[in-house]
Amino acid sequence: MQGKTFLTLVTAFALLMLTVPNYANVFSPESAEQNSPAKAQGKPMAKTVAEFTITGMTCAACEGHVTGEVNKLQGIEGLTVSYAKSNAVVEFDKTKTSVEEVQKAIKATGYKVTEVKIKK
Repeated sequence: MQGKTFLTLVTAFALLMLTVPNYANVFSPESAEQNSPAKAQGKPMAKTVAEFTITGMTCAACEGHVTGEVNKLQGIEGLTVSYAKSNAVVEFDKTKTSVEEVQKAIKATGYKVTEVKIKK
């Protein structure tokens, strides 16, 4: 009988865990924020996308250096660094960081930013 009780409890727990995606927003404030009325009403978000042209990168390790330094900044929401294209495309929250801060982070790795294009 003890084995059946344990098996029933484990089964119930497993079923409960399978339903977590359905009620995760109750425990996570970020999930609730994504479904906030401000977003539903189409109010503008503070996101900016900028492309930085970088000289001096020669390999994937160079990409890693730039990625690591830029990701240290607050508000970075997306980052793609390519040594083949000699660029970094950064999506960030402009209330938490700025184009100048991102540029400074890239320069801190020893590479040179030659051009910045704001996309959004």
